Amino acid sequence: MSSGRDAAASFDRSAADYDRILAANRLGASRLAAAMPPQGYADLLDVGCGTGFTTEAVLARHPSVRRVTGIDPSEGMLEQFRAKAPALGVQLELLRGTAETLPMDEAAFDAVVSGMAFHWFPDKPAAVRAMARAVRPGGTVAILASGRGSDREFQRVLADMRPRVPEAWVGVFDLIHRDGPELEGYLEDAGLEPLDIWEEHRARRMSVDAYLARILAVASHLMDGMDPELAQSELARVAAATAAAAGPRGFDYRFVKLFGVARRPAA
Repeated sequence: MSSGRDAAASFDRSAADYDRILAANRLGASRLAAAMPPQGYADLLDVGCGTGFTTEAVLARHPSVRRVTGIDPSEGMLEQFRAKAPALGVQLELLRGTAETLPMDEAAFDAVVSGMAFHWFPDKPAAVRAMARAVRPGGTVAILASGRGSDREFQRVLADMRPRVPEAWVGVFDLIHRDGPELEGYLEDAGLEPLDIWEEHRARRMSVDAYLARILAVASHLMDGMDPELAQSELARVAAATAAAAGPRGFDYRFVKLFGVARRPAA
């Protein structure tokens, strides 16, 4: 399985363009922030914080936040977040690290959020347990992730290619994605009380170039270790197969956003 630090290589490479290429993530982060109970959140932890787009959504919805701690394995993404600090109006601390081993005191935050990073966490139950430990009793844990069923059309393109593409390119989707009941189970097993679990299914269309740019922005680490010429040859084959599957107005695909909002029971 790809580790958070393995995936960090993709995000280091795409950090400067991430907010542009993955602009739709901001909409999901706004819906996640809106689903958080309207209580005072002074201290916020953003796990897998990336460029900080989830923190920005929470600050827009919950102006009570005064202090933000962000943690991410990608230094490139943290640099992008750090550049936004003057405009945020909060005390900001950014740390390089992984979700499963959060270097925080127990019950140190009023809210813990994670936006579009959870699917890359290699040990999801451990990550949720760490997030549950970090939030105060009565506090909120809110997660937004890519859900099971995302990019099925692209998965079919890859699976039908002959000669076959590297198995990791085909198998990564089932490896990283989860559904609502699975996320609910992780939250409950961590001692949290689920408040709302839901999935949003979106029909989308992009040019083939834009679609593949999105895929590479988050998953280029799957080519690490390959011969560079072979990797480029395989990418060219994938681009041709995706173009063949596209319609006259672009490549049609489905995307599933998975949301979970939970509370740590009051002591």
